[in-house]
Amino acid sequence: MKENGFDDFGGEEITEFTPTEFSYGDDGKTASSSAAPEEMPVESLFTGSDDTKAASSFGTETSASDTIPEEFMESAFKAKESEDNTDKPSDKKEVIKEIMSWVRTIAVGVLVGVLLVVFVIQRDNVYGDSMWPTLNNGDAVFTQKIATYFHNYKRGDIVILDGHDMEGYDREEYLIKRIIGLPGETVRIADGHVYIKPVDSEEFFMLEEPYLTEEVETLMMNVGIEHGYDEITLGENEYYCLGDNRSVSKDSRVLGPFTEDRIKGIAIICVYPFDHFGLLG
Repeated sequence: MKENGFDDFGGEEITEFTPTEFSYGDDGKTASSSAAPEEMPVESLFTGSDDTKAASSFGTETSASDTIPEEFMESAFKAKESEDNTDKPSDKKEVIKEIMSWVRTIAVGVLVGVLLVVFVIQRDNVYGDSMWPTLNNGDAVFTQKIATYFHNYKRGDIVILDGHDMEGYDREEYLIKRIIGLPGETVRIADGHVYIKPVDSEEFFMLEEPYLTEEVETLMMNVGIEHGYDEITLGENEYYCLGDNRSVSKDSRVLGPFTEDRIKGIAIICVYPFDHFGLLG
């Protein structure tokens, strides 16, 4: 360096500076060595552009296929597929089992219903007014059949009777009447009343019949008198049955006594119409 500050290179002035001085290059200011260097955030050292991130992550990420053996994955897949296939038949079996359960329940219900109707109880309809005022035309009653197996009947029972092939009866319907005389008794119709002579008794008593209206009289028809039905001693399995509406009822006064095998059940309750609902007896 020459004293005049110019060197031999074209007369340009060269500015001298000490190593402790530096320039940031943005605003031309000069910082001294006593200033602390600028700290950069830690995350800025590890972040960059998207391309840089992708390039960085590409080399560090690993997939399940890179770490799990191919044979193991294939075996696991087959096991899962086998499990799924096993579940499907199991589901079908459950559905079939549920359907069969419903079928069994319905079948048992139908069977029980049939057995009840055939052997225990049935519904019968009333035709005509022969049992008025106890029962009216169109009433529906439930009839129990258990008594027919034990032949357990008593006076006053309202019974369903089969009158087929009986002299004087030409209809298809069953009859519904009330038992008045029991086997072995003697029944007499006289003076508008019913008289009963019990077994092993010499005396008649007049039968009290509170189910009849006051003005009703029990009278005989000539055909019944001709057959001796106005006074008759019943056999060991015979029943004398009358309707409550004596003036219109075709019963033992005309048809004679009913044998035990003609009794099909005892009416126990009127179920329809609802204003007639109630026990019978």
